[in-house]
Amino acid sequence: MRLGKTVIDGEDMKTRITRYTSLLGSLYSLTFLPVTAWAQAGATEGSLLEEVIVTAQKRESNLQDTPLSISALSGDTMEKIGIDTIEDFQFFVPGITVTNDSMAIVNIRGIGTSAFGVATDPSTTVHIDGIYQPRPTTGYMDMFDVERVELLRGPQGVLFGRNSTGGTLNIVSKMPTEEFEGALRVTAGNLDKLSVDGTISGPLSEKVRGRFTLRQNQRDGRYTDVVTGATYQDQDTMAARATFVFDLADDFSLEVRGDINSDDETGFPAVRASYEQDIIDAGATIPTGEDNVAFDTAPVNKTDTWGLSAIATWEGNDYTFRSLTSFRKSEVDQAIDADATDLFLFDIGFTENSRSLTQELQLFNSNPDRLEWIVGMFFLNEDGDGGIDLLFPDPAIVIEERNTTNAYAVFGQATYSISDRLRATVGARYSLERKNYSFSTAVNGAVADAGAPSDDWDSLTPRFSLDYDIADNVMGYLSATKGFKSGGFQLGDAGSFDPEELWSYEAGVKSTLLDGRMRANVGIFSYDYTNLQVVEFIGGVATTSNAGKASVEGLEAELALRVTDNFDINGTVAVMDAKYDLFFEGGEDFSGNRLANSPDLTYALGAQYTLDLNNGASLALRGDYAFRDDVDFKRNNLPQFRSDSYSLLNARATFLTGDGRWELSLFGRNLTDDRYATYITVGRNAASEADINVPVTVHGDPRQYGILVSRNF
Repeated sequence: MRLGKTVIDGEDMKTRITRYTSLLGSLYSLTFLPVTAWAQAGATEGSLLEEVIVTAQKRESNLQDTPLSISALSGDTMEKIGIDTIEDFQFFVPGITVTNDSMAIVNIRGIGTSAFGVATDPSTTVHIDGIYQPRPTTGYMDMFDVERVELLRGPQGVLFGRNSTGGTLNIVSKMPTEEFEGALRVTAGNLDKLSVDGTISGPLSEKVRGRFTLRQNQRDGRYTDVVTGATYQDQDTMAARATFVFDLADDFSLEVRGDINSDDETGFPAVRASYEQDIIDAGATIPTGEDNVAFDTAPVNKTDTWGLSAIATWEGNDYTFRSLTSFRKSEVDQAIDADATDLFLFDIGFTENSRSLTQELQLFNSNPDRLEWIVGMFFLNEDGDGGIDLLFPDPAIVIEERNTTNAYAVFGQATYSISDRLRATVGARYSLERKNYSFSTAVNGAVADAGAPSDDWDSLTPRFSLDYDIADNVMGYLSATKGFKSGGFQLGDAGSFDPEELWSYEAGVKSTLLDGRMRANVGIFSYDYTNLQVVEFIGGVATTSNAGKASVEGLEAELALRVTDNFDINGTVAVMDAKYDLFFEGGEDFSGNRLANSPDLTYALGAQYTLDLNNGASLALRGDYAFRDDVDFKRNNLPQFRSDSYSLLNARATFLTGDGRWELSLFGRNLTDDRYATYITVGRNAASEADINVPVTVHGDPRQYGILVSRNF
C-alpha cells in the first residue's frame, strides 16, 4: 500500500527417530494379530476412514494405493470435523505447518518461504482444481464447497513440477451434479463472527450442468487500538465460484470455472511484548492488556483475486487427452506498522499485481495392462509489478519492480507391473525458466538506483520408485526424487539468487486393516538440499540467500480407527530434524542451526462418538487436541526469535436430522485460549533502528466459539 505519510534431555534427533521407528514398527506388527473383537464394527462413511480417491498422479487412484507420502480428506469429512481454512488442515495431517504473516506461508517438512516480490516464488505450492497458483500472497483461502484436499509431502518434481520442492497442497472443488441440490450454511460466533455460504447445483440442460457457490465471512479483530478504537486481525472475505460442465460428446467434455475472492482485512499484525524505556521516553502510548495496541498506521491487507480456467478431456478407448488452460489476476495492497507503536518510526507499504496464463497438456493410456504411462507439457507466463515503501522519519525509500516469467516444461512418467505385487515407476521432468526483471529505487523522491537484469535456469528432475503389496491392503514403497525451484531477484537491490535443488529419499508402509476399520500409514524420509533458498527480513525487505547445504530427516505416521460402530479415534505424529549443514552469510556461520519453522515434534489426537437418535437422527461429539513443538523463525536461532511449544484444543457437537436436511453444530476452537506465536521478527527502537533485542510477534487466532446451522435441499 502506498503510504502518504512523511536436543531433548541429551537425546539427539536421529536417536529419537530410531526409537519412534522401532515403537511404531512394534505397534504396526500388532495390527496383523487376529482381533475378533472388531467383528461387528460398522461402516466408515463420513469419517476419517472413508475411501478417498485422489489425483496425485494426474489420474484417479485410491489414496491407500498411491505410493506417495500423501494425506487427503474429503469435503464431507472436513465439514464434520470443522475445517474451514488451509490453516485448520494442519491439525489433521502430519508434516505441514501453515501460518499467516499477511500471506499464506505453507511449510511442508520444514520447507517453505515467506519471501515476497514478483520475482520470487514459493517453495511449496498450491493447486486449485489442477491449476497452479503462482502467488503465495493469494494462497490463503477459506475452504468452502470442497470435494477434497490432498497434501503431497516432498518434492513433486515430475507431475506437479514448478517450485514444488517442499510439496503441494492440491484443492479440488465440488463438481456440478446430475440431480438438483443445494445448501445454505450460516455460522455465528464470538468476535461478532457471521459467515454465510450458499450452493446451488444441477442440470441446466441435457448436456450442461452447473454449480454456483457464494461465501461471505466477517469477524471482528482480536486486537483493539486504544487510540482509535479500531480492531485488527479481523476477517472480511467475499468469494464466489461458478463451475459448468459441457458433455459435448460421449467421449469429450469441457469444464469451465470462474472464481473471485476479495479480502478487505487488517491482516495479522506483529505486536510488542514489552515497551522499552526509550519508546516510553519518546512519548509512545503504552497500552494495557495483552490484546490492546497503539499504531500510528492502521494495518491493511487487501487482496483481490479472480481467475478463469477450462479443462477439456477426450477419453478414447486406449488413450485420454487433457488440456488445462487458466488465466489468473491478483492485486495485493498491504500496510504494516513495523515498529508496532503510535510513533512514526517505521512503516511499510507493499503492493503486488500479477497476471498469469498457464497451459498444460496431458496424454495417458486409458486402460493400462502392465504399463501405465503419462506424458505432458506445461507453460506459464506471468507478468507482475508492484513495490515496497520503506518509510522512516528520514529517509522515505520507494522501490518499484516489474518482472516477466516464462516457464516451460515437458514431463513423463511410467509405472510397470513387474509382477502382481511389485511395481516400478520411472519419471522425469525438464524445466526451463527465464525471468526479466526491472526495478528503480527512489530516496526522498530522487532516483538512487535502477536496473533491468535477467537470468534463466533449467533442471532435469527424475523420480524412481518401487512399491510392493506386502499383504492384502498393505503396501510398502521406496522412492528417490529430485526437486527444483528456480532462482530469482531480490526486491530491493535486484540481487539474484540461485535455484535450489534437493534429492528426497523415502520409504513407507500404507495399510487398511481390520476389514477397513483401521488405516495405519508410516513413512520415513531424508532430504539432501543444495542451495536452499533462505529468507531473512532485513530493513523491512525479504532478502533471499542460498545455504550451501541443508538436510531434513524425519518420520511421519497416521492412524484412524473405528473402535465401535459409534466411536472413532485418529492420530498423527511427525518427528523431524531440519538443519543447515553448510551456511555462511555476512561473515556469520549458521551451519548446524535449525531451519526456520521446523518443529522437532508435532502430533494430533482426535476422537468422535456418535449417538443414534430417534427417526434416524444423530448427535456427533468430537474433540481434537494438537501439539506443536517450539520453532525458530530466524536462521541465527537466537532465543528471542523462538516460539514456545503450544497445544490447541477444539471441540464440536453436531446434530443431524434423519433425512440429512438439517444440521446444527456447536463448536469451539483453541478452547484454552492459548496465546501462540506464528511468526517472530526484529522490531525497532526509538531511533527507528532495527534492534534484535526488541522482537515483535504475530499471534494465531484466540479462542473462538459459535453455532452453525445448515439446510440441505
